[in-house]
Amino acid sequence: MDLGLAGRTALITGASRGFGRATALALIAEGVHVALGARGVDGLALVQAEAIEAARARAKRLGSQPTRVWTQPVDVSDASAVASFVAGARDALGPLDCCLVNGGGPPALDFMAASDDAWADATRLLLASSVRLCRLVLPEMMERGWGRIVQVTSVAVRQPVPDLVLSNVVRPAVHALTRNLAVMAARRGVTVNTVAPGFHLTSAVERLIRRKLELGEAGSREEALAQWERDIPAGRLGRPEELAALIAFLMSEPAGYLTGQLIVSDGGWVRAQF
Repeated sequence: MDLGLAGRTALITGASRGFGRATALALIAEGVHVALGARGVDGLALVQAEAIEAARARAKRLGSQPTRVWTQPVDVSDASAVASFVAGARDALGPLDCCLVNGGGPPALDFMAASDDAWADATRLLLASSVRLCRLVLPEMMERGWGRIVQVTSVAVRQPVPDLVLSNVVRPAVHALTRNLAVMAARRGVTVNTVAPGFHLTSAVERLIRRKLELGEAGSREEALAQWERDIPAGRLGRPEELAALIAFLMSEPAGYLTGQLIVSDGGWVRAQF
C-alpha cells in the first residue's frame, strides 16, 4: 500500500528509543522528513546517526535525494523547550504535516505512595505536554487543510495496570484531549488519534521488571517476562516496530477517515468487551 507520505514532514518526541525511534525509522522508510526530539542527548545522537543512515539507504535504493533529519534535545514537560523545538523543526523542515506526541511515563507507584508532587509531575509530563504540542502544531495543520496527530498513551487507558496509578488516571485525560481535538479539526482535513500500546519490549517494561524484582513479585527478569507472556493471549510481548507500523498508517493518506479513535495494540491483553 502506498501511504502517500513521501515528502511530508513529521515531528516526533521521545524519539531516542522505543516507540519514537521505531516510528522515526518507519516514516523515513516512507520518505518522510523527520524532526526528532528527546530528553536524552546521547540517545538522540545515536538515533540521529541511525536515521541519517536509513535516509541515505532509501535514497540510494530509489535513486533520489535523502529525506532530511533534524534533531534537538527537548524536555516535553518544559513549555519553553517544547516551543523552541517546534519552532526549530519548522525552520529546518518547513510546515509540519504530522506529529507524534510521545514520551516517557511517570514512575510506577501505588496510590498511597503517590505524593502531591508525583501527581503534579505526571500531569505535567503526560497531559500538559500534549496540550502544548497540539496547541503549537494544530492551527497550522488546520490552516493548510491536512494534518495528522497521533498520541501514544498506554493500555492503561482501557484497563488499569497494577502499580501504575499515575498512568492509569492521567493517560485517559490525554485521550479525552484527542477526542475533543478530533471533533474540532475533522472538517479541516486533520485527524487526531490515540494509540494505546500494551506490554512491548521497551525501556518502560524494563522499569516495570525492576519494580517486580524490588517487590519480590518475580525472581528474575526472565520470570517477570514469562508472567506477562502467560497473561497475553498472543503469548509474547510486542515489538516497537509493530506499533510504529500502526502509527505510520494513522499518519497516512488512506487513513484520512479515521479520527478520534483509541486503538489498542496489546496482543489481546485487555479483556473488556468495549
